[in-house]
Amino acid sequence: MRPYLPYADDAELSADDDLAVLGLDSMGVVQLLAAVEEGYQLQLPDELLDQESFSTVGTLWQTVAAVLPPDQRGEN
Repeated sequence: MRPYLPYADDAELSADDDLAVLGLDSMGVVQLLAAVEEGYQLQLPDELLDQESFSTVGTLWQTVAAVLPPDQRGEN
């Protein structure tokens, strides 16, 4: 995710970090979406893709996790 966040420093990202504040713009959203879909071998349904989905690190993870198989979610 960091390559798409030009204002992110080296600190660990938290779920509440605002992606726009970290520099994610509309082109970055498209690039990040493509990277996520390729990296996780999935396609996010259009109905999940809205401004809220890309508002914070946590909302983006929730969006991705909603379509991942349980064994890929990293849950305990």
